Amino acid sequence: MTRIIAVATILAGLLAGGCSEDQPASPVAAAPAAAGEEIRHSLEAAESYITSGDIDRARSILARLLEEAPGDARPYEVMARVELGQGLKLRKQGLVDAARVQFGQSYDWYEKAIARDPASGGLHQSGGEVAQLAGRTDAAMAHYRRARDLDPDNPKSRLCAAQLLLDDDPAQAEQLLNEVLELDPDQAHALASLALARQRLGDTDAASDAATQALNRAADDVSIRIAVARVHRVADRPREALELLLALPDTVRMQEAAAAEIALAWEAIDRPINAGEAWAECFRGNAHRTDAWRYALSAADAMGRADQQAAAASWLEQAIMLDAPRDQVDAIRSRIAETSTSN
Repeated sequence: MTRIIAVATILAGLLAGGCSEDQPASPVAAAPAAAGEEIRHSLEAAESYITSGDIDRARSILARLLEEAPGDARPYEVMARVELGQGLKLRKQGLVDAARVQFGQSYDWYEKAIARDPASGGLHQSGGEVAQLAGRTDAAMAHYRRARDLDPDNPKSRLCAAQLLLDDDPAQAEQLLNEVLELDPDQAHALASLALARQRLGDTDAASDAATQALNRAADDVSIRIAVARVHRVADRPREALELLLALPDTVRMQEAAAAEIALAWEAIDRPINAGEAWAECFRGNAHRTDAWRYALSAADAMGRADQQAAAASWLEQAIMLDAPRDQVDAIRSRIAETSTSN
């Protein structure tokens, strides 16, 4: 059955908070002495304009620096972060495709920065994170591996690489996560990711142990709670998952990652009406997004399975008003009709 929300993708992105920040740190080495104080001051001015939101002035300064100091990696790296920031704004608005294009432009700048400072582990790390946001997973993995080689005592690159491998190669992910925990035994995101990897490998007891350790180290971390809840749900303990998730604040439960896991846990105990309410709450918290129709369709789908025909129809109409794709609307409408007929 087609799912409106790709839960595994959401969770992977959320857990990536353990390996990346919204804005990667500025890792570029100091400029050559010949660059002089002028370039440093210009970069500081560009950073100041970025912080104040005056992106046009920042771009103007950086464009001049690219001409004056074409061999210096720093202007390229700052330009990459400018594009990254724009991409994050688009993603927050629900413009996922446009954000991915913007992330691709950011990565192109990171490639140019790396070409000028190939020995910077920090640049490879940041480049990998942005490549992942742009959907360029092969490039991301290559950068994470290079970052690990350049900075073997930093667990961040291994953590990011492992999270990228969770679905396709959980055994390799497990190996990398064990390496992370050798370097930092208390890394909660690594423990939560290890729980998911072990669960995919069929080692339920070891998965539960890792999940418990993650929760003990970072019980207030939302992404950890969601990951541990997923471990419980997949291990056929959906009520324990709900216990973790329903204790979250309303503003957190409205977020897509939490709502998706809450809905799946309710479905696991045959309570689709509660799943529909979880998606309705998510919609109300994200109605400003241009892709809010996805949440409306998910609410309609769940309400249809609960045989709440009026509510399902109302949410379906809401999705249509928000320009939901016709094929997805028709698919949900057909499922609602089938549920009504079977009941």
